[in-house]
Parts: sequence; C-alpha cells; structure tokens
Amino acid sequence: MHKITMNLNSKSIRESYFEIKKFRDELNRKNELLAERVCQEIAKLAQIGFNESNVDDSITHGSRKAQVKVVTTNNGDTHLVVAIGEDAVWVEFGAGVYANGGVGTSPHPKGNDLGMKIGTYGKGMGKRETWGYWNEAKELVLTHGTKATMPMWRAVTQVINDLPMIAKEVFND
Repeated sequence: MHKITMNLNSKSIRESYFEIKKFRDELNRKNELLAERVCQEIAKLAQIGFNESNVDDSITHGSRKAQVKVVTTNNGDTHLVVAIGEDAVWVEFGAGVYANGGVGTSPHPKGNDLGMKIGTYGKGMGKRETWGYWNEAKELVLTHGTKATMPMWRAVTQVINDLPMIAKEVFND
C-alpha cells in the first residue's frame, strides 16, 4: 500500500501532487507489465500444448503433430495471444465423434457457444468413426479425426489460477 501524507500548505500540496503523478505512472507501468506477463505465460503454455497434440488419429499414415505457432501482440490497449496455423482449430475443438463424443456436442467448454460442434463441419464426415481424405502426395489417409486437447483453453485456465502469484511478482518488484 502506498501512503501519501501532506500538510495544508501550497508546498506540501504541490509535492503530494507530483508524488501522486509518480505513483500513477508507476501503477500504469506495472499494469502494462502484468498484461505482457499474462500473455507470455498463456502463449508459453499454449505452445507446449499444441506441440504435444496430434492433429489426427490416422489409421493409415500414423499420427501427425500439430503445426501451430503461438504469438503475442499488442497495439497499446489490447494484448492478444494468437494461435497461427490451420491445425489450431482442430486441436482446440476436436474433429470427429471417435474421441470427442456425439454429433452436435462439444468436449470444449466454449465449443457449443462458438458453434464448434462435433460432426457439423464440412461434408459431415466427422459424424462417422472413420473417414478419409487425400493428402498432398495424393494418398488416401483414413482417420478417426482429432481429439480436442484444448491447449489454448487449458493455458488460459492455468494462468487464471496463477494470476494472484503473477500479480504479486509484478507489483512487488
């Protein structure tokens, strides 16, 4: 806690005014540091989650790891954590009923709210336990889909739980 005391004279009031401005500037600087630190922690944890996730449960070609890069950005007032790569949505929300539950449901806590329901994308192939697609080498790949591992959701949840500790580190520095 920051305490400012003053006497009721012009010199003391002027000194208190400058002390308040200094405190305000320091508080703004630490708020910015907190926002940056929260974004960095979310990005770090999400990247680990994406790196450990398989994109599909391929029967014919083995599993393939997700190709996702997690970055942070800000424009001054807004800080963002962005997952870049077409695999991101599949790993976050899942595809196919094999590992994700019934058609029209979502294993992701926000999946239903965002319209990311199992078996509703594309030509409805995710309603089946197994379907196929042609890869770049023009080979048929049979798959069970993608398990929703939710790396972004899990990272945000972890950082929310860690927020009091992170804030103490930033504000007590």
